[in-house]
Amino acid sequence: MSDWWTERKQNQQLSNLESEMSYARQEASSLRSQLSRIQGSLQSRVDSMSRAFDAFVELSDLRHETAGFVAAAELRRYATRVLSAMASGTELPEPVAPVARYWLSPATQALISLHAATPDEQAISAAMELDQRRTSIYLSLALAVLGQRHQVQNEWLDVAFGVPAADGTLTRVQRVLWTTAARGGFGADGLELVVKRLQSAASPDGGWLSRLEIRGSSSRSNGPRLKATEEQDEAAYRLSRIRNAVETILGNTEAREPDPDLNYPETRKTDSTPDDTKSSRRGAKASAEAEKEPEDSAAAMLRLLISEGSEPERETLARIAVLRARVSGAAESEAQTLDDSAGTVDALLTEDLGLSSDPHLSTAALRVVGPLVLPAVETVARTAELPAPSEVSIESGVHTITVRADGPDQLELGKATSSLTASAGVTTTGQRATPIALLVGGAVVAIGLGLLLHWFWIVVGLVVMAFGLNSYVKLRGAVNADKTRAAGEVTTLNERCATTATALATYLNNTDARKAAIAEDLATIRHQLTT
Repeated sequence: MSDWWTERKQNQQLSNLESEMSYARQEASSLRSQLSRIQGSLQSRVDSMSRAFDAFVELSDLRHETAGFVAAAELRRYATRVLSAMASGTELPEPVAPVARYWLSPATQALISLHAATPDEQAISAAMELDQRRTSIYLSLALAVLGQRHQVQNEWLDVAFGVPAADGTLTRVQRVLWTTAARGGFGADGLELVVKRLQSAASPDGGWLSRLEIRGSSSRSNGPRLKATEEQDEAAYRLSRIRNAVETILGNTEAREPDPDLNYPETRKTDSTPDDTKSSRRGAKASAEAEKEPEDSAAAMLRLLISEGSEPERETLARIAVLRARVSGAAESEAQTLDDSAGTVDALLTEDLGLSSDPHLSTAALRVVGPLVLPAVETVARTAELPAPSEVSIESGVHTITVRADGPDQLELGKATSSLTASAGVTTTGQRATPIALLVGGAVVAIGLGLLLHWFWIVVGLVVMAFGLNSYVKLRGAVNADKTRAAGEVTTLNERCATTATALATYLNNTDARKAAIAEDLATIRHQLTT
């Protein structure tokens, strides 16, 4: 007894120990998993901090290289303050010393003279000689955001926009010039120049009609429709939707005036000087905390253009921008340049065309795709104007019935109805044989065997006769149902013929009105897309 009790206690202890070991293994596995995640997170953080530290060290070295460009840096701050002063209508800041061979120096003087309505042709020429493209971008965008669109010369805009790439890709600055033109920054002539450049790069078969049609709405006719005229009806419906889309986009009166959001922000203030460290930090903080315009903002592009620096320091400043993004933990892609890709013309046009919230961009996109979509609209109109058929056909089994405006062909309708009714309710000999055989057989059994042998056979005979009678009743019900079905099909066929004849007569009678509506839709669309 003592041995048994001791062995039982030992087994129980072993079981408890095994449970504790299993729990310990689970805890160890969970701890290893957590430790792995922590190590991965720590490693990622260490790598990130290491990259940031390396970037900070390199950034410190590069700042020494910029020490020789203090005058250029001061000129950039001066140019920014000039824009802010012009936008706010305050007094211009004190001029700074010009920087030799830096296009921004004469370009800023040219902008000041243009804003004062006393153009300094010498300053404009000097800036153009140093960097024609950047000067053209600078003057065009600056005058646009300052409300001086009448002074933007098409020659500047032509140089600034350039020619889209062969694959239809636009740079960031081209996209900004596009959106600025769309928002009224360059006037009608400037917008026309940009539209023509975009048309040369847009795909002629880019599916513009279907994309434009999405913006429209129209109601279909609720009357009877003919299968033979489905193609014309669908084309007329599409033409109506296209007209509605065009009128919806061009009917927005907001797009007829320059976008107020195009104006240069008046709240920026960066009055720091190279010799005042504390003031410099305040200026940098103000620059970082300034309101963030969209990427297609003209003001944002002006700041990016100015911040590029002069030719000798441009590469260094670009590298500094990348390193600053790395130190701050931001994506290096945020270090933008003028020639970053903004997307393809087709993709940007598609995006703008669907922007009901931005009438300026959608209106400009419609002006671009208008001539491209017009041939497709003409094709839709020609389909809608196809002549109506003088007769249509209705299929009924193996029979075809010709229907005209005055009704169906009676001979063909008669043949079809006769075919439907002739075979209805007809029973075969085999179908009739079963109930007859049961009735006769039951009578023979009841009379012959019942009277001669035993009354039980009378009951059997009556049961067999009952089955026969039930079979006969079912057969008569099936015959009547078949006749009812055939009569229903005849009625339905007559109704189809009458409805089709009415629809055809209505369609033919409305030919003139339908053609007039199609012609009006087409003329409206053509006028809107070509003016």
